[in-house]
Amino acid sequence: MEEKKRETFKIKREAHQVSQQAKDNLKIYNSIKKKILESMGDEELTIPQIADKVKMKKDETLYYVMTLLKFGSIQVLGIDDMDEYYIYKVKR
Repeated sequence: MEEKKRETFKIKREAHQVSQQAKDNLKIYNSIKKKILESMGDEELTIPQIADKVKMKKDETLYYVMTLLKFGSIQVLGIDDMDEYYIYKVKR
């Protein structure tokens, strides 16, 4: 039974082709992810601070930071003193 499953997955993997657009989007996402994580380092930053460091618009930065939060790359530490923005830090 296990061998049959393995063969099925092999056939499916060979038959299913990923579009070039999906591959390109993944490359873009990975490069932005790397840029954000490297720019944050060990600092505790808000969305505007991250956006300034990576030179992106705040709304784009928010999108990528929420994605990183969803997949566990960063964590929320709390909210800033003026209760405007959450503070984020890279998980180590």
